[in-house]
Amino acid sequence: MDSMPTDIAPTPGAAPRDATLVAPRTEAGPYRPDVDGLRAVAILSVLAFHAFPQWLPGGFIGVDVFFVISGFLISRIVFTGLSAGTFSFRHFYARRVRRIFPSLTAILVPALGLGWIIQRQVEYAQLGKHVAAGAGFVSNIALWLESGYFDSTADAKPLLHLWSLGIEEQFYIVFPLLVFLAWRLRIVRMPLLLVIAVASFATNLYLVARDASAAFYLPHARGWELMAGCLLAGIVDPSSSAQATTRTQLRHLASIGGALLIVAGLLLIDATRSFPGYWALLPVAGAVALIGAGPDAFFNRRVLAQPPMVWIGLISFQLYLWHWPLLAFLHIARPEDSSLFPRALAIAASFPLAWATYAWIDKPVRTGPRSRTKVTLSCVALAIAGFAGWCVYGFGGFPQRAPDALSALAAFKFPIDGPYRFGSCFLKLDQDFGQFGNCRQAVPGSDAVVLWGDSHAAHLYPGLEEAARDRFTLTQLTASACPPILDTDFPDRPKCRAINDGVLARMARERPHEVILSAYWPAYPWQKLPLTIDRLLAAGIDRVVVVGPVPLWASGLPELLYARAKADVPSHRFPRRLSTGTDEKQSAFDEQFAKAIAGPGVSYVSVLSILCNESGCLTRTRDDASSIIAWDIFHLTTEGSTYVVAHFPEGSLPQKH
Repeated sequence: MDSMPTDIAPTPGAAPRDATLVAPRTEAGPYRPDVDGLRAVAILSVLAFHAFPQWLPGGFIGVDVFFVISGFLISRIVFTGLSAGTFSFRHFYARRVRRIFPSLTAILVPALGLGWIIQRQVEYAQLGKHVAAGAGFVSNIALWLESGYFDSTADAKPLLHLWSLGIEEQFYIVFPLLVFLAWRLRIVRMPLLLVIAVASFATNLYLVARDASAAFYLPHARGWELMAGCLLAGIVDPSSSAQATTRTQLRHLASIGGALLIVAGLLLIDATRSFPGYWALLPVAGAVALIGAGPDAFFNRRVLAQPPMVWIGLISFQLYLWHWPLLAFLHIARPEDSSLFPRALAIAASFPLAWATYAWIDKPVRTGPRSRTKVTLSCVALAIAGFAGWCVYGFGGFPQRAPDALSALAAFKFPIDGPYRFGSCFLKLDQDFGQFGNCRQAVPGSDAVVLWGDSHAAHLYPGLEEAARDRFTLTQLTASACPPILDTDFPDRPKCRAINDGVLARMARERPHEVILSAYWPAYPWQKLPLTIDRLLAAGIDRVVVVGPVPLWASGLPELLYARAKADVPSHRFPRRLSTGTDEKQSAFDEQFAKAIAGPGVSYVSVLSILCNESGCLTRTRDDASSIIAWDIFHLTTEGSTYVVAHFPEGSLPQKH
């Protein structure tokens, strides 16, 4: 995260004992070591969350703290320059270029190199797109456009973290222009900024309930967090260490209160919350309180301004850039290894890399003579990196990189639209019950079967379609992120409740012989599923079949097998079964779930029992790459679906008359 406001800052490891008394001046006023300490809190939270999410599930709010810091520091630069009559857009953006471009280029180029070595064709092409988007500071837009029910996992995107840099850079473009125009037109600055901040916060609240990805990635939904820092910069002067005696206690309380708000955010917020939303107020208000308290406030002086914290804060931008690619490429190269030590090692390695980038690339470019040349070279270097990424994307990840024995696996990509009937009988996130198309596969005179659930029901359709020939009529009524659990709201799928009500009403009218229920049950309140079963049986359904979870692969199965095959030199074989690389908790859940839904009229299908045995879980049905059973971490291919349905327990499906 770029929130360093100046070209003048202490060298890491050389922070003075009392930096508030001997602080150098910067373009935004006296240097504040406590703000660097706050950066340290933010980056350490993010690092802990990314490496050990089970220990600090709310650590991602460190990004929100960075946003406030960036808004505060950049605003002071603009406000100070306009007030003194010295503000220059050329000077402002030249400093931003020298601050951001070299370090960013130093990450993008190695990312392309590592991707060339270890990624499959499909993932490497996506990496190339992300390099180009990162160089253009539109990563947040690119990631938002990619987001969806079948988006790649975070671990498969080594440059995922650049979304926040995109938001900051978009803010750096718009905000100075806005403030400059207000100054020239003599518009009162603070009311204008307050209106913009309130409008952005309202947009955030609106989107987080309707389009969580847009609320997370788009600048107009996150801009209020940066605007909070801007408003702070415009209404207080916390840079001065000369405090009025009557206000000292209040500043101490603000300092401690701000720290407690951030701690509360770290402990109370996790991935299950609707975020940003109201929850983002905790880290934002905490950061505002800490910065507003001033450098002499208790927590700021005693904790944030201590040399170790200042040192981490000074390299926080480089730490942010380095840590996630290291973790992501580690996961791509060793997807079966879930131990803590490699992740801890990656985080440890990010510190010397960040320091080296800061000391040998960042500081030499930001300081010293020939600034115009440095700006030009920084722009050219980043443009070349971005163009290289675009070429990787345009040439499809250069499939010729893979050895001939791995070419099919490297290029494997499953087209879900046709097999799953995506958009017609498998509804997209924005579709409702009325948009189900012609979803019945008619077999005259045979029993009727209905498939109901989310994507884990949809992925059974290819196999059920094959099994249904001349045996039973098959109707598919499935919707992404919508489990067949009645009387329940799902924030990620606001229309789910109405869809389920519509399906149940249709079942009551048509009274099929059998209803198959399937979903990724561990992600939902599956304890409520008996209500659905009871209502189906009460509506006259003869039998309800519940299908359990599939193996959960530590990485996408194609990526997992590709890593195995690359390591098997020179034959490049990949195993038919894997005893590692799956989530072991799935088996315990499968047993618990089967017992919970057992009852008259209900049959249970354990997919884990079909695909897994003492030798491991099945990865392919034949020797070629096209027969792998899953195309991501837990969705079946047509081959996998056909195999699973063909091995349903006897009597689970209607027999041929």
